[in-house]
Amino acid sequence: MNKVSEKKSLKDKFKKYLVIGSFSFFLIKGIIWLIIFMIAGFNLNSINN
Repeated sequence: MNKVSEKKSLKDKFKKYLVIGSFSFFLIKGIIWLIIFMIAGFNLNSINN
């Protein structure tokens, strides 16, 4: 019985880390894309002037 609950808690921990890891990955990816588009927008703005 104890090993079953240990496996379940290990699985829950793994799921939690997977969710947090994927959230932080996509957050960082989104911030990088935002910076790229901002730089491209400022460069286009300076070309038109």
